[in-house]
Amino acid sequence: MLEVSRLQKIDEEAWDEYVLKSNNSTFYHRIGWKTVIEQTYKHRPIYLIAKEDDSVKGILPLFLMKSKLFGKKLVSVPFAPYGGVCADNKAVESVLLEEAKKLADEHDVDYLELRCRENFNFGFATNNKYYTFILRLDRDPEMVWKKFSKKVRNSTRKAIKSNLQVERGKNYINDFYKIYSKNMHNLGTPTHSIQFFKNVLSEFPESTEIVVVKYNDFTIAGTILLYFKDTIISGWAASRREYLKLCPNNLMYWDVIKNGCKKGYRYFDFGRSLLDSGTFKFKKAWASEPKQLYYQYYLPNKAKRLPDTSMSNPKRNKFARIWRSLPHLITDFLGPSLRRNFP
Repeated sequence: MLEVSRLQKIDEEAWDEYVLKSNNSTFYHRIGWKTVIEQTYKHRPIYLIAKEDDSVKGILPLFLMKSKLFGKKLVSVPFAPYGGVCADNKAVESVLLEEAKKLADEHDVDYLELRCRENFNFGFATNNKYYTFILRLDRDPEMVWKKFSKKVRNSTRKAIKSNLQVERGKNYINDFYKIYSKNMHNLGTPTHSIQFFKNVLSEFPESTEIVVVKYNDFTIAGTILLYFKDTIISGWAASRREYLKLCPNNLMYWDVIKNGCKKGYRYFDFGRSLLDSGTFKFKKAWASEPKQLYYQYYLPNKAKRLPDTSMSNPKRNKFARIWRSLPHLITDFLGPSLRRNFP
């Protein structure tokens, strides 16, 4: 008989074993993501596990997030592009969803959000503005190179001729964070704390990497990579605006792609972008396939519309303009305390 319960410490190993063998799981389903969010932002995890005869049949990681300013919500999973239900079949999926809806009602949340890579047709309201981009790799990097647009190839050649250098190492965390926090300020978005990234690197030592691009020994771009099964994921990336004419992002991604091909990875995930945004168009030029993400919502109470924290929301856009006008030192200080409420 199928039974759904809240995850206990004793079942964490079984949870991760299920994540590694499931075809529907993601990096962010790993139990370590729970640890990172708890350690960094103190949000309460409510992880659901479905078992039959002591065998795991499905999982649903959830976090209860609440604040006076932003209300209450259940999210699977926060600070990640995708998560949601991971189950053997529709029957298990349905049982986990019903339990999640009960939790939403029990905790009187404004909404339950499931960040799915597939359209599961839960009957929930859906936000389909987000995409991720997947590039199929090849053992021979040149086969991948030939697929890129002419603009991508020319920009990459320009970066190489500009004597930019690619380096790797987790010791570049401070260099990366300086660029990342500045980028977030320019975008009008509160930044994660540096401790968030340190916790990610510490929790996943064997499946994370920092890659940076340097010009005259000065770091001008960087990305934190996540490795999961046969896929490399660009978790976070940033570059200095004043050096974009040297095309550091092109060199950085091409180096990551080449390295992934040689190591036998099958896919490179460029990460989430808002439909028709600048990053959306940049990633599409790399011959990568856009994959629509389905953010699905159960609205149990008074909520009448979908939550929208993207730049397409006028209120969010107004906040961004105000945030950009503040001194960088102030946004760096205030950012993490606000960011914890922006899942």
